[in-house]
Amino acid sequence: MALALSASEVKAVLAAAPARAPVSRVLMARPDFFAVETAINPWMKDAAGNLHRVNRDLAQAQWAALKAAYETAGLGVEVIEAGEGLADFCFCANQSFPFHDSHGRPGVILSRMKSETRAPEVAYYERWYSRRGWRLHTLSPAVSSFEGMGDAIWHPARRVIFGGIGPRTSEAAWPEVSRIADVPVIPLRLEDPAFYHLDTCLACLNAESALWIEAAFDAPSRQRLKAAFPSLIDISAADAANFACNAHCPDGRHVLLQRGSAATVSELKRRGFEVMEVETGEFLKSGGSVFCLKLELP
Repeated sequence: MALALSASEVKAVLAAAPARAPVSRVLMARPDFFAVETAINPWMKDAAGNLHRVNRDLAQAQWAALKAAYETAGLGVEVIEAGEGLADFCFCANQSFPFHDSHGRPGVILSRMKSETRAPEVAYYERWYSRRGWRLHTLSPAVSSFEGMGDAIWHPARRVIFGGIGPRTSEAAWPEVSRIADVPVIPLRLEDPAFYHLDTCLACLNAESALWIEAAFDAPSRQRLKAAFPSLIDISAADAANFACNAHCPDGRHVLLQRGSAATVSELKRRGFEVMEVETGEFLKSGGSVFCLKLELP
């Protein structure tokens, strides 16, 4: 089954899928050229309609602290050097989707970025994978856009992908991703332009639970998520604006998220998660936080 569309199909796919180990390493991209140069999502302008101005030194410090937080949580961190002049390069969840196929071989599907300003980023990641011997895959011309792990999120415990359909990834991507990676996909349609990637409105925690912004999804997608997770934790409007749903739980225990989402932090702690609040305020100016700033490596 390539795509699981009904609640019963979602349950069947998750019951049949092989187990998936916790994430043990991530890739991060240095923010050496980070800036807000064009408004390609609703978060990049201030209330007056002006592009946000970035303090690059502060961004570097926040990035380094996030890297240290991953290392404290026991994950390995690999680093790809910044693409010169590429302002959004540091949001490294977007340029690729790496995976191990059903035979355990490393492969990667290269992204097709929606914005022309971000398209040159992909070549740097292609070279990074190529030098390490990964199998490289590209999607057919029928797929107008696909933005990697911004919209392709693994189930925490099963070899199944949640696939976002919205401003950055076209619906046509998912049958091809499913075939290439040999993995079922649960498609989720995004309805609110403010939540332009799946990783802005869904944060998977463990096999039972996830953070979500319910209003970001259409009705069929909500039903699929309810079938996938017995416990869906609603994010308040205030915490959603603070990118609480761009959190990352790599191991079912540690949750890294933007500092200041008190209600979400309280609920996570109540459920036994070890919360690691980090400051990503400079990156919020570009519409990204923790999940955007790293790429899960299989």
